[in-house]
Amino acid sequence: MQTATTQDLSPSYWDQVLRERARVPRLDAWREYMCRVYTDLMDRWLPFARHGRGLKTDLFEEAVSEHILLPAMGQCSVGIDCSLAIALAAKRRLEAYEGASFLIVGDLRRLPIRSSALEYVLSGSSLDHFQHHDQIALCLAELHRVLVPGAPAIFAFDNPHNPVVWLRNRLPFVWLNRAGLVPYYVGATYTREMALRQLEAAGFEVLEATAVAHAPRAVVIGIVALFERLGWNRPLSAIRHLLEVFEKLQYLPTRYRTGYYIAFNVKKVGRANSPHESATGGSIR
Repeated sequence: MQTATTQDLSPSYWDQVLRERARVPRLDAWREYMCRVYTDLMDRWLPFARHGRGLKTDLFEEAVSEHILLPAMGQCSVGIDCSLAIALAAKRRLEAYEGASFLIVGDLRRLPIRSSALEYVLSGSSLDHFQHHDQIALCLAELHRVLVPGAPAIFAFDNPHNPVVWLRNRLPFVWLNRAGLVPYYVGATYTREMALRQLEAAGFEVLEATAVAHAPRAVVIGIVALFERLGWNRPLSAIRHLLEVFEKLQYLPTRYRTGYYIAFNVKKVGRANSPHESATGGSIR
């Protein structure tokens, strides 16, 4: 099992994570659930923008699962990942879908995309794998730069208001990884208040916030993995229904205690101070 240190988070680390995914359960029921969570957010917050040119800020699900979001983002969509192996695996899987998504390999802190090239962004917990908050701020500034003025975006961060996430963030990653509870490195995240401040500092207006993915992650993934190993398909169908029930917790006042992610609906309104703006020379044509 890959036990990354905080000094070893290069693209080669994520290449290794992908290789290890081939030796573990597929977790189809869980990945289908998470795909619905983000599809529901797009239906709610991006009903019209998806006809334009959008960006998905990682390609891990497209590389390992049949339950993926990029095709639902339209034929003008772009996917980016820092790992060449993940991007290539995603490309092979996406060949089964009509139309073609444009995939690129790059760093979210220094996007190889020209300014004001995109009409919306979906960032589903892609920014939770950096060691420090300043790295997340760089990503937000870059994503602001590549959006046209007024363009919407969805950002999701690990939710430290959830007691499970709070505890996970205070235990050594190596312990959790060796126990199989955290399959790959997770780093800094924002509280709801910190996220609001950082998004506004990056030049976004926050329109709405909520908590999503309310199913108890570790418990459900463990059960799904066991049932997959045993070939028990009927209980997996019941679990799929149960996961939909859990998501109704988002309507309760306690949603920030039960949701695994905090999701923000934002739009570009200002100009962020991106330290890379003048040096970024790539483009999407």
